[in-house]
Amino acid sequence: MRKYELALIFDPSLDEKGIDEELSKITSLIEKQDSKVEDIDKWGMKKLAYPINKQENGYYIFMYFQGDDELLEELNRVSNINDRLLRHLIIKREK
Repeated sequence: MRKYELALIFDPSLDEKGIDEELSKITSLIEKQDSKVEDIDKWGMKKLAYPINKQENGYYIFMYFQGDDELLEELNRVSNINDRLLRHLIIKREK
């Protein structure tokens, strides 16, 4: 399995409970694929470089995990249909 970093920017209108619910959905998806979440780094509310969906701010979270290609496809699919997620990016980490 390869190591990846997942950058997430959530809608700023979500409260802490809503963020945790969305994060648990993604975490359970990763663990369901026999992969492992190594770390979750919550940066909190930050100003965006440019407006996304008329939003000036976003809630940033970085997740570090191990997985395979099938997991990446599923994460992209689920993230693209999630209305509460403004942007996501998956990056392969160096060894």
